[in-house]
Amino acid sequence: MKEVDFLLLGGGLANATAAETLRLEGAKGSILLLSAEDTLPYHRPPLSKEFLRGEWAEDRVLVYDAAFYAEQGIETMLGTRAVAVDPARKIVSTDKNGEIAYGQLLIATGARPYRLDLPNANLAGIYNLRTLADSAAIRAAAETAKNAVIIGGSFLSLEVATALRRKGVRVTVVEFRDTVFPRLRAPSLSAFFHDYCYRNEVDVMLNETVAKIVGRNKVSKVVTRSGSELPCDLLLVAIGVQPETSFLDGSGLDLDNGILVDRHLQSSNPAIFAAGDVANFFDPVFNRRRRIEHWDNAIKQGRLAARNMLGQNLVYDDISYFFCDVFDFSFEFLGSPRTADEHVGRGSLDSGSYALLYMKDNVPRGLFTMDRPASETKAVEAMIRYRTNLYDLRQALGDTATPFDRLPAQTVLILQGGGALGAFEAGVVKAMEEDQVYPDIVAGVSIGAFNGAIIAGNPRHATEALESFWRELVILSPPVPDEALRRGLGAWQTASLGSPHFFRPRWLSAPMDFALLSKNWTSFYDTSPVLDLLEKYVDFAGLASSPVRLLVSAVNVETAQIEIFDSYAQALTPKHILASGSLPPAFPWTTIDGRNYWDGGIVSNSPLELVIDRCGAVGKRVVIVDLFANKAALPTNLMEVLKRRDEILYAERIRNDVRTREIVLDFQSLVRDILVDVAPEAAERLMQRPRYIQLMAETAPMTTLRIARPPEPGEQPSRDYDFSAQSIEDHKQSGYAVGKQALGSWIKG
Repeated sequence: MKEVDFLLLGGGLANATAAETLRLEGAKGSILLLSAEDTLPYHRPPLSKEFLRGEWAEDRVLVYDAAFYAEQGIETMLGTRAVAVDPARKIVSTDKNGEIAYGQLLIATGARPYRLDLPNANLAGIYNLRTLADSAAIRAAAETAKNAVIIGGSFLSLEVATALRRKGVRVTVVEFRDTVFPRLRAPSLSAFFHDYCYRNEVDVMLNETVAKIVGRNKVSKVVTRSGSELPCDLLLVAIGVQPETSFLDGSGLDLDNGILVDRHLQSSNPAIFAAGDVANFFDPVFNRRRRIEHWDNAIKQGRLAARNMLGQNLVYDDISYFFCDVFDFSFEFLGSPRTADEHVGRGSLDSGSYALLYMKDNVPRGLFTMDRPASETKAVEAMIRYRTNLYDLRQALGDTATPFDRLPAQTVLILQGGGALGAFEAGVVKAMEEDQVYPDIVAGVSIGAFNGAIIAGNPRHATEALESFWRELVILSPPVPDEALRRGLGAWQTASLGSPHFFRPRWLSAPMDFALLSKNWTSFYDTSPVLDLLEKYVDFAGLASSPVRLLVSAVNVETAQIEIFDSYAQALTPKHILASGSLPPAFPWTTIDGRNYWDGGIVSNSPLELVIDRCGAVGKRVVIVDLFANKAALPTNLMEVLKRRDEILYAERIRNDVRTREIVLDFQSLVRDILVDVAPEAAERLMQRPRYIQLMAETAPMTTLRIARPPEPGEQPSRDYDFSAQSIEDHKQSGYAVGKQALGSWIKG
C-alpha cells in the first residue's frame, strides 16, 4: 500500500495551490496530488474564453508545468479516480492504483455538470463545459457548426455565446427563468445584458425550456416547451453543477450540497479538509453556509486549507471574486447579493464604467463593477469583509467624485502584555471612551488579552468594568514613606502571596509537602481564580455578536506555533483568555481541547501583525498602547540590565515592510509598463481581473497612533508584578493622562 503524508484528491486549482503552499510553509512530508483527469491542474476560466476562442494553447492554461511539481517534490498521479474514503483507517481506494494511506487528506474534487434528462441527450453534438477536453471538443465543433443552442442564461452561457459568435455561429440562449444572469439579483443589470445580447445578434428566449432533442446520430434541432423549433448542430447544456462527492457515500463524513466543513475548512473528521467547489463552508462574513464555484475562491481556500493542515488554525473569511467576459467588456462580482435589500449605483452602464453596491442595513454585502478603478473595488472588498457601516456616508456613495479608497474604515486597539502595567491600558481606554474613540477590533496579548476581552464584552462602555476588574486584582500594602521601597514591598508581597482573585502561590496550598511537590511543579502559581473573575466581567456567549472583534494569541507548548483565538471565528471561553496570559514559569500552561498553551508574548508581544493577517491593513486607524520603552539609555548596573532586557523582549515592534514595499512598487511599475505595450482591449480586460485588482490597487494607508507609557524614575524590573493598590492606581492615572493628550492631538490632526 502506498503511504503519503499529504494526499490531495482532485486535479484542480485548489489542490495545485495547496501543494505549492505546503512546500512554501515548510512541509517536509510526502505530497501526492491525485487527479481523475489525464492533464496536470489547469485554470478553468480560459475554457470559456481564451482557450475556447483558440487564442491560447493547452500549455498556457496549466497552473504549473511538470518541472515545477518535480522540483517541489510533489508527486502527481493522473488518470486515477478515488472511489472510496475510509476515514477510520485513513485510506483512499482508487480505481487503478489500489489503496493509498494518508496522514492528512484534502478533498478538492470540484463539481460535475448536470445532464439533460431527455431522450437523445447522448447524441453527438451535445456538450457540457467543465473540463479542458470539453472545451477542446466544443472549439473543434465550432469550426463547422452553423447553429448553436445554449441551455441556461448563466455567466458561462454568455461567455460561450461570445466565443461562438466570433466564429460566425448563430446562437440562441434558452433560459427557463424570466431573466439572464439571475444570480446577480439586479433587474437593471439583467435587462442591460439581455439588450446587449440582442445588439450582438445572440437570440435569448426567456421563460422557456428545451422539451425535445431531434437527430439520428447527431443533434439537428431542439423543440422548446412552447413548440418553437430551433435548428441546432451544437447544443451546450449549461444548467449548473453539483459537487463531486459520490465517492464519499458511506465514508461517514458530513455531506450536504458538498462536504460540510467549518471555518477552518476542516470536515467532521479532523484529518480531512475540503476546498474549492466541493466545500460547503461556514462563511463568517455572511454568517451562513456557502459553496462557491469561483476561480478566486479555489486559490484562497487551497492556500488556507494547506496552512491549516500544518496546524495554523486560520479562518476562511475572504471575499471571493468572480469575473466574466461578454463581447467587448469585462466585469467583476464579489460578495453575495443574497441578503441585500437596497442597490446603490455608481457611474452609468451606458458609459461602460459602472458599479452597483448591494447594501443591507447600510453595510455593503456585494459589488458588481465594470471598468471602475481597482482601488475602488479593493476598498469595497474590505468594507464587505469587515462589515463597515456606511450610514454617515450614504449620500455620497453614488457620487463618483467620492473616492472609496479614502473612506474611513475600522479603528483597531492594540494591547500588549505587561502584568501590572496593564492598568495603564485601562486608563487609556477611559480616555478613548471620553473622546468617543471606540475600537472595532481589539487585539491583546497576556494582560492585554484580559483587558481586550472586557472591552469586547462591554462595547462602548468598558471603562467601568475595567476599573472594577483592576480593583479586584490589587493587594493592600502598608504605607511606606520611600517610594522605591514601597514599590519593592508591593512586588515582594505579590511574589510571595499572589493576587487572591488572579493567582495563588502553590507553596501556600501545601506548605508541608513543599520540598517533595516542587520537584513536579511546572509553575509557581495557580491561576484558576482568574477564570471566575473573567466570567464576572465578560459575557463570553455574546462575544460572537459584539460589535468589537476580539483577537488574542497564545503559543502551543508542544509545537511552538503561535495560535490566534478570534471571537468572530470560534466560541471563546475564559480559558482562551487565560491561555494568552499563561507566562511560564510563573503560570502553568492552559489546556484547551487537548492542546496546551503558554503566553503569546513569548513569541510576540505585539499583536498588530495578527490584526493585519486576520483583518487586513487597508484604511485601518490603529491605536497602539506601548507598555515597554523602545529606546532607553545604556544600563549602568545589573538591575538596569534586567529591566532593559525585558523592554527589548516585550517592546512593540511593527514589522519593517519598507524593503518589501519597494519591491512591490517596482513590480507594479513593471506591470504598468508592460500593459502600455498590450492591445488596449486586452489591457482593459486584464485590469478587471481579480489578481490585478488585489495586487495593483492603491488602497488607503494604515494610520497609527502610539500611546507610550512613560517610564517612572527609579523604575525596577519588578514593576510588572507590583500589584499594590498605589502602583495600579498610578498606572491607570498615567494611562488616562497620556491617552488624553495623545488622542487630543490625533483627533484634531
